[in-house]
Amino acid sequence: MGWFALESYGEIREGDGMSKGFACAGLWGWMLVGSVLADDWQALVDSEGRDIEARILGVTGDTVSLIRKSDGRRFEVPLSKFSEESGVLIEEWQAEEAERAEHAAEDELSKKLYPRTRQEIKDGLREIGGRQKPGDIDSAQHETITELNIYRFLSGVPYDVEADPTLVENATEAAEACAKAGELSHDLGSYTDKCNISTLGDIVKTPRQYINDPGANNRERRGHRRWCLNPPLQKTGFGSAGKKYSAMWALGGGGERNDDPWGYPGRGFFPIERLHGNGWTLYLTEKAPNSKELEVEVYEMSTRPEDLITWGDEVPGRALPVDYVSTYQNAINFEPDAKPITERGIYYVRISGGGVREQYLVELY
Repeated sequence: MGWFALESYGEIREGDGMSKGFACAGLWGWMLVGSVLADDWQALVDSEGRDIEARILGVTGDTVSLIRKSDGRRFEVPLSKFSEESGVLIEEWQAEEAERAEHAAEDELSKKLYPRTRQEIKDGLREIGGRQKPGDIDSAQHETITELNIYRFLSGVPYDVEADPTLVENATEAAEACAKAGELSHDLGSYTDKCNISTLGDIVKTPRQYINDPGANNRERRGHRRWCLNPPLQKTGFGSAGKKYSAMWALGGGGERNDDPWGYPGRGFFPIERLHGNGWTLYLTEKAPNSKELEVEVYEMSTRPEDLITWGDEVPGRALPVDYVSTYQNAINFEPDAKPITERGIYYVRISGGGVREQYLVELY
C-alpha cells in the first residue's frame, strides 16, 4: 500500500491549467473553496488499493482535482480511479461544497426580503429544540411548547414562550369540560373562553392544528393561529382530557410587541414542511381595514429579486388566483390558491388598499 501513484494520472503544474481544461483562476478558486478548513485532509484510496492523504480542490465532470498533503503537489485524477468508498466521500464533499456556496450566496441576499439565511433558520431551530425541560412540567408539555416556539420563530415573533403549571391546570380543566359536554365550545365555563380548544387528545399535535386553523368555521378569522402567534405571549399551558379533547391557554401577554408586521408563512426562507393548509396571514401592527378595501396579489417567481420591487413596477412572475380575503382585528387572511401550495418556490406578496401598503417575499424550501 503506497503513496497512491498519482503521477500516472496527471500532475497539475502552475501555468498548465488551460491544457488540463482548467482556467488558472478557476483552479485557484476551487482551492480556496476546498481550503476553508485548515485540517480538511481526506484519506483517499484508488481502485487498486493505493492510498493518499490529500485535500479535494474541486470536481469538474469526471475529474477530481487534489493537493497532496506530503508535498503540496496538485493532481487531476479520473473519478473512476477511486475506490467505491472514496467515491462516496467525494460525492459527500461535493454536496457540502454546494451547500457552503449556497449559504455564501444567501449571505448576500437583501435582508429586506430574507431576514434570515437558511443556516440561521437551521441554527435557530436547533437552539429551540435543544432547550432543557423545566422540572415542573412533563415531557409532552415541553415538546408541545417547543413546537409552538418553532412556529413563532419561523413567523417572526418572539419565541421564548414558557409553560406555566397553573395555566396547564386551567387548560386541562377546559379540555375536560369539552369532554364532559362531548363538543367543542367556548361557552362551557372552566376557562373554555380563554383557550384554544381541539378535539385532539394528544397535545403535541395541536400547535400544528392551531396554526393550520382549517375548516369553514375558522376560515374567516383563523383565530387559533392568531393567538399562537400573538407577539406578547410569554406563558401558556396545554391540557388534555385523554384520548379526545385538549386545550391551550391563549390569553395573557407581558412580552415584547412587534414593531413591524409579521406573518404565516414568515418572510423570506420558510421550510415547506411547516406550511399547513392554503390560508396565509399577514399581521399588521394596527387594526386591519375591511377586506373589501384590500387588493391582495401573490406571484410565483422563477428567480429571486435583488430587492423589493418598486410599487409602480410589475412583479415578474405568474399571478396566483387569490379568490378569498378576510380580515379580523389586525389579521389579513388570504388564500393564494384553492389548494395548499406543496411545491418549493418563490412567492411575492403585495397587499394594498385601506391605508395598507405591504409587500414581502416567501421562499418555500
